[in-house]
Amino acid sequence: MQGSINYNPQIEDTIIGTVLLEPSQLEVILEEGIRDSHFFDVINQKIFEVVLKTWNEKGNNLTFDLILEELKKHRVVPDYIDEGKLFERYAESFVRSQEILREYCRLLKKYALKRELIEIAHEILSKDHKDPEELLELLLDKTFELSAKSEVVPYVSLAEVVPELKETIERFSKSKSHITGVPSGFPDLDRLTTGFHGGDLIIIAGRPGMGKTSFALSIAKHVAQKEGLPVGIFSLEMTKEQLALRLLSFISHIPLYDLRLGKLTEEQKAVLEESFKLLQELPIYIDDSASLSTTDLRIKAIRMKKEKGIGLLIVDYLQLVRGVRKYSSRQEEVAEISRSLKALAKELDIPVIALAQLSRQVEQRSDKRPQLADLRESGQIEQDADLIIFLHRPEYYLKLKKKEVPPDLQGKAEVIIAKQRQGPMGVVVETYFIERLSLFEPKDPTEEEDFPAEFIEEEGETPDVDLGDLDLDF
Repeated sequence: MQGSINYNPQIEDTIIGTVLLEPSQLEVILEEGIRDSHFFDVINQKIFEVVLKTWNEKGNNLTFDLILEELKKHRVVPDYIDEGKLFERYAESFVRSQEILREYCRLLKKYALKRELIEIAHEILSKDHKDPEELLELLLDKTFELSAKSEVVPYVSLAEVVPELKETIERFSKSKSHITGVPSGFPDLDRLTTGFHGGDLIIIAGRPGMGKTSFALSIAKHVAQKEGLPVGIFSLEMTKEQLALRLLSFISHIPLYDLRLGKLTEEQKAVLEESFKLLQELPIYIDDSASLSTTDLRIKAIRMKKEKGIGLLIVDYLQLVRGVRKYSSRQEEVAEISRSLKALAKELDIPVIALAQLSRQVEQRSDKRPQLADLRESGQIEQDADLIIFLHRPEYYLKLKKKEVPPDLQGKAEVIIAKQRQGPMGVVVETYFIERLSLFEPKDPTEEEDFPAEFIEEEGETPDVDLGDLDLDF
């Protein structure tokens, strides 16, 4: 076959010749996703464009004469070109085998892809005066768009979907667990969310001091240790050593303060030795770059997914991630960061947990429970998120005011489901925060559960829930 690195005339002429001389083969070509833009030769491109237009208008009643008439009408070929001359160019390239034709179509798309990649490279070179990060983001966007465009996704009927759906539901019904996603390690929360699902953006938000990082680490430890799923963490606020120290405290149950001092009892030293071994075995991968753009994060996350097979990604925290261009406002930048995290979750098909700060409006109210309006700097976060969780510790605010903490509030931490696309909202899950370990623990399972019956698997009577009693203003 003759041609250059980005063009092969024989392949193009074969496909066009087959369309002209055997129009019924057009459907095969279209099934392979061929469009006029895949052709390099201008004449071939215009012929296919007219053929497609005629097919849309006339249906399957295509003939060589009808196509020739339309080509002359649209001035693709001159009036003096007759059937014989057009036939002469394409007759030798005509194929009847659908298998060979499909292979030619696949080759045509490969050449078209090469040309588009070269075009992208030229566009990048023409913008060499731009910031490198901006160019990298442009390159990623263009190649991702190109990849999505070149993929032929076949349609399916409901009849084809139903067997798979039945199989999924049957699998769920046979499972003893109600969790269909990645478990958080907090059973009460998992009952309401059915776990974290691939493609979902989960926002865990709270004011400073509520324990966002600790809560996220508690989830990471459970997913890595109990579920055996690798976890990726981008920590823009704390160093990898600080995160490792917290995890070590979680595992050993030795207070953080004692670990920092290094003054341990013999018993603690023995526990610590075993805890180090357990910590080393956790498939948790930490990137503690202090400054990350959305582009940096995306590239590194893709690499983590490819090399380590991460099943969960945590970003601590959203407002510290940078955009890649100049913005008219901080809100606009945060909105783009939020959109990029949602896109990343879909691209990697894993849950992405992003921690987020809440505005100071919380502090100005007598009721310190967060509201969706408190999400700092952008309503886009609320729009992009599939699940929004607020953390609230009443004990924290009482201690700030140097007030006595009632026994029923000591260690109490509320996990508030403020938004959920596929489940109940406005529900409060009670957990325990062990301050000396900076560790969140599930609610005591011996206590009475306060959930609607449909979310409880245990047999017997279950109390009704009046969400109005939760005193939430969402």
